[in-house]
Amino acid sequence: MFGCMLRPLLCLLLLFLANFTIAQNYYHIRKDGTVPKGFYIDKVYDANKTILLNQPNNQQLSKANALPFAVKFYGIDYNHYKVSDNGYLTFDTISTTSYNPDSVLPSNSILGFATDFKLQKLPVPNDGIATQVYAYTVGQAPNRSHIVAYYGVSLAKDSFLGPINNSSIFAFAIVFHEAKPTTFDLVYTPYGNRNTQGRVGANKDNSQTYIVGNGLLAYPYQFSYANEDLIVYAFEYGLAPKYDLALKSIQVGKIYPQNAIVNFTGTFVNYGTEAIQKCSINYAINAADTIAYPLTNLQLASNGEGKMNFTHPVSWTTGALGSLNQVNVWISSPNDSLDQEDANNHYNQTVLRNANNTPFDRNILLEEATGAWCGYCPDAHLILNEAKKTYGSRVIPVSYHFDDSMSNNDALWFLSQYISSYPDAQIDRKTFLGSNSTWLNAMAVRLNQPASVALSIEQKRFDPISKSIQFRVKAQFEDYWYGNLRIGAIVTEDHVRGNANPNVWSQNNFYSKDNPNGAAGGISHPLYNEANYMDGYYHESVQKANPGGVFGVGNAIPQLVAPGQTYYYDFTYNLPPVLKVAFQNQYQTPYCNTYCWPGGNDGMHVPANINLIGFVTDLGEDQFNSPILNAVSEPLWRLTDINAFEQMATGLKVFPNPFATSCTIQLPETSIVGGKLTVYSVLGQCVYAQTIANTDTTIAFDWSDWPSGIYTIQYLHDQNLLQTTVVKQ
Repeated sequence: MFGCMLRPLLCLLLLFLANFTIAQNYYHIRKDGTVPKGFYIDKVYDANKTILLNQPNNQQLSKANALPFAVKFYGIDYNHYKVSDNGYLTFDTISTTSYNPDSVLPSNSILGFATDFKLQKLPVPNDGIATQVYAYTVGQAPNRSHIVAYYGVSLAKDSFLGPINNSSIFAFAIVFHEAKPTTFDLVYTPYGNRNTQGRVGANKDNSQTYIVGNGLLAYPYQFSYANEDLIVYAFEYGLAPKYDLALKSIQVGKIYPQNAIVNFTGTFVNYGTEAIQKCSINYAINAADTIAYPLTNLQLASNGEGKMNFTHPVSWTTGALGSLNQVNVWISSPNDSLDQEDANNHYNQTVLRNANNTPFDRNILLEEATGAWCGYCPDAHLILNEAKKTYGSRVIPVSYHFDDSMSNNDALWFLSQYISSYPDAQIDRKTFLGSNSTWLNAMAVRLNQPASVALSIEQKRFDPISKSIQFRVKAQFEDYWYGNLRIGAIVTEDHVRGNANPNVWSQNNFYSKDNPNGAAGGISHPLYNEANYMDGYYHESVQKANPGGVFGVGNAIPQLVAPGQTYYYDFTYNLPPVLKVAFQNQYQTPYCNTYCWPGGNDGMHVPANINLIGFVTDLGEDQFNSPILNAVSEPLWRLTDINAFEQMATGLKVFPNPFATSCTIQLPETSIVGGKLTVYSVLGQCVYAQTIANTDTTIAFDWSDWPSGIYTIQYLHDQNLLQTTVVKQ
């Protein structure tokens, strides 16, 4: 009896599982702006890619290209693919036919925007732009993304007999993710005609197919070229959730003044397959009562097409001074139902209530991307010079060089994280500038925002023998602060120059009257009369190192800071040997100097040109959410300030100090015959040495024939080394 009863139940279970398996398919969600870091619309001039198809090309499949990681398509692992000029990618690497998807859906294929395309040479004046299908990989394992990009493809029917515009060509991409091998994204740029239709989706063998819109789709178009605005269709494999509301963005600060009235605002989107007519916005503070606000009469379309901005009307007003509060904001009850993907509709943040005490002037860290090869960069350098003249030491420029003789590992890492064009810059890793016409205004805005923390550079030391630079960065807080606070340092150098070598030392200058393509700024530009390649160019504020790393060192400051607290960290940097320069042609302008003379041919690693920078940053979840709270800069030394250096031993004295022509050196009372007195220049060269021949502890020293500068005096006796620093005016 029991066996007879179990048999039909087992059959029903198998039927259910079979139906569940058949129901597995791809579905898409619109997730605009979610492109991987390193994604570029246009990489046709970048050598770091694999060209799969090149112009001219029509009705062709590429050769098989290897994936850097396996992807799973309809449950099967693949390691290679081919692309068609007709806008699709296939894992069927045996196939040699490029199908026209208007009539045939190719098997095992991803349809990026599949229609009858071709790759052809563009007409004048765009004939120098290549049309290609290419691939490249970004990120680090196990979180890499592989990007297959179509750039400049055009409809097969278009012959381009006359001028074209952005709607004449198409640019889109297929993106695979190592961390999510069953998924892929389709990314659409503003290149393309919104009236053109194509097929978008996935096809296994026509028995398992998912086509967006169940047929032809108009090209997804929006006008912005910014990555955060690009239209993205994210494809996932499985059963699409019926109800899935997701918080796309939320504006919750980490710190609010104690008595601030806070209303939580943000954007949520409907990722589910059902349109949404109503839901609820909620928040709770410290797991207390839920403050709910219902939304009704909504018309939120499905699959990520429907989104809504919101402001919760009930304000949060409580929170003791210095208190940390757990803020939770979430969306719930879509159409009075349970949300099937609960993880993406919650936002949690620890929020500090402080006194909003900002007694200190703000200095801004302006980090610039540049290179000797960059012909537009000299104009940005002029803007930095103007900023320093206007604001003095409150503007702290740092120039990170790419692909020239001043590059280094710290610079390359910084540029890889933040920069996509040259010249470019950012203020306090908070304001990202782009066009250099906006730089000065953005500096003025940031400078007018006072700070809660002040910084200073202290205990500067330089050893002319080992070339070791030591200094302390100290931070003084005058209000409560909360976060992943870190103390950082940067070493820069002014007046850097090198031998005549275009794009390596000699600065490229597109503003020159000698520029083969014409002077970029016209006859009135300050650099118009300078050379196309400026030999002896003074590179200013050149980043040399970031002791402690680009984001500084952790654990020097606690997560929660109280008013009146002071923290510091000691940094060390070893200066390389001085780099000498020599030029065949001798000339001098406000921007270049090729004159050299004995003692005046120093090009780089000169101690007198070194700047020491300190900063405090609040390191967030990523580099774009890690603002600099304040910064400070000091030269390694000042000729007029001997107090900038610490006398390393009290037994060795020099007076007067500074002096004009002569001074007296007083040796320790314990000096003995045979002690050695040595004088070193600022470059660490031994310029004077004397062995003490008697027991006299006072030596008169005539410096009248010596050049002005800073000198180090060492006295060695009985294996004891004393050292001090003097200034010859």
